[in-house]
Amino acid sequence: MVDTLGLLLCVMVTAALVQDRDGAHPVLALLWEKFSTIALVWAGGGYAGRLVTWAGQVLDLAVSIVRRSDDLRGFVVLPRRWVVERTFAWLVRYRRLVRIYERRPDHHEALIWWATVHQMTRRLTRELAGRPPSSRWGDPPPLPHLSSPDRHGKVLQLLTAQPWRAWKGSELAAILGIENVNSFRVQLSQWSHQGYINKIGPALYGPMLTST
Repeated sequence: MVDTLGLLLCVMVTAALVQDRDGAHPVLALLWEKFSTIALVWAGGGYAGRLVTWAGQVLDLAVSIVRRSDDLRGFVVLPRRWVVERTFAWLVRYRRLVRIYERRPDHHEALIWWATVHQMTRRLTRELAGRPPSSRWGDPPPLPHLSSPDRHGKVLQLLTAQPWRAWKGSELAAILGIENVNSFRVQLSQWSHQGYINKIGPALYGPMLTST
C-alpha cells in the first residue's frame, strides 16, 4: 500500500498460492490500523468483488477499482495505478528485491522497508542540501558559474555548489580543462591535507563540513 506520491505505507508478503484479493484483506486491515484517517483506496481490477464490500462494511473504507477497458491495445497508463507501478520500479532497482531470494516472508518485508528507508533518506539529503529535484530523465544539475580566477577557488566553488556529491579527481580535471590529471590529483591531496577540501574516499573529494 502506497500513498499518492508512491511512498510506502504498509507491506505484507504472502505465499504464491494466496490470491491477490484474499491477501488484500489483512493489508487493508493493517492500513486502517496504522492510518485510520484514510478513507479512499484505489486498486486494480483483480481486487473487485467481495473485497470492496468487506472494506466498506467492516473498515468503512471505500475501495475504488481502476479498470482497464477491453478496447485498449498495447501499453496504456491507467489513472492512479501508475503510482504503485512506479513504486515497484523503484524497489526492483535493489538487487535483493529483483527476485524473491528470501525464505521467510518477514525477511522479504524487512528488505522492502530497508529499500524505502534508503529512498527517503536520499530525498531528505537532497532537500537539506538545497539540491534541486532530479529531472525526469535523470539529467545532472547544471554546473555553477566559476568566477574564481585561480584553480583552487574554482575547485572550492564546484564542491560547495553541490555538497551532496563526491567528485572524482578526473571529473574535476575535465571540467577545469586540466590535461595532467595525475599532477592535479596530487594537488587535490595536498589541499585535503591542508584542510581546504574533504577527501571522502580513494580519489573522491567533497567540501569541508562546517560545524555550527
